[in-house]
Amino acid sequence: MTAADDIRERAAWWLTRMHSGEATHAEVDACAAWRRADPAHDRAYRGMEYVWRASQHLPEQGLRALLARDKPAALPSRPRRRFAYGAAGMVVAAAAGVTVLPLLRDGPAQYEATFDTVLGERRQLALPDDSVVDLNGNTHLRVALYADRREVELLAGEAFFSVRRDAARPFTVRAGETLVTVTGTRFDVRRDPGGSVDVSVKSGSVNVATGPWWHKRQQDLVADQAVRVVERRISDVTHVTTDNITAWREGKIVFQDAPLIQVVAEVNRYLALPAQFDAGPLADFRVAGVFNLDAPQAVLEALPAIAPVRVLRLPGGALRIVAAR
Repeated sequence: MTAADDIRERAAWWLTRMHSGEATHAEVDACAAWRRADPAHDRAYRGMEYVWRASQHLPEQGLRALLARDKPAALPSRPRRRFAYGAAGMVVAAAAGVTVLPLLRDGPAQYEATFDTVLGERRQLALPDDSVVDLNGNTHLRVALYADRREVELLAGEAFFSVRRDAARPFTVRAGETLVTVTGTRFDVRRDPGGSVDVSVKSGSVNVATGPWWHKRQQDLVADQAVRVVERRISDVTHVTTDNITAWREGKIVFQDAPLIQVVAEVNRYLALPAQFDAGPLADFRVAGVFNLDAPQAVLEALPAIAPVRVLRLPGGALRIVAAR
């Protein structure tokens, strides 16, 4: 083994240990000291970490078993080779450009496609597995269907999924660091520009997970339940009227005892020029109603009929909401 190989092996051992959830304070300090000791150590570690984060396919159960089997009684002067090649050695293989098929892909996708909608557009997709996806405006979606699984990535926007049941091919939707897993159900996923992800279930059940596998948070949802995921934290489950949440599929937007500031924020999702809300004291004024999404600006222009506000038109066409005098 060359000196470079030895450094890579040590880097792999330390990386795996640091991400195991079981590293002691002494081990954390020792890892930091090893990385500082030589720039080559730090480069090797960062290279392993890059592959680790990019793939996110290291096997949790196998790694846990190896950690239990090879946990050292004291800090090692050098990593145990059996451990490094059993778990983190797979990271070494990936970093060296070796394809690790059992960890990454069972075979080529049977179907791959990317779909986009523009602001104000709604679109329905029929996938080859007989699942149906409704896209809201300004949505970007990738689909890949494999022999043993179905994968969707929601890059931005909102989609409603009617998934054909297939227990042998789980259906997953990834939105940032949030993963929704089902076999067959109907549910809505919304990914906002700020990073939050909202999941609501129309029928069946889903599992919502977020965070790395060594610190994963999960929540099961059934019909008329919803959660919001923000910065790897899942909110408490709320009971919702899913028909209201998914009314956009019919070109409607429904508010039921909603704060005025939330109404403006929701309508802004459908406007090329978002409205300004300058009626702070009325932020919590409650609003209810069903409005037409095909004319979102008209929704805001109608607010004076149901709330003590005025709607001003700014140069350029954007609207400004202020309190009525």
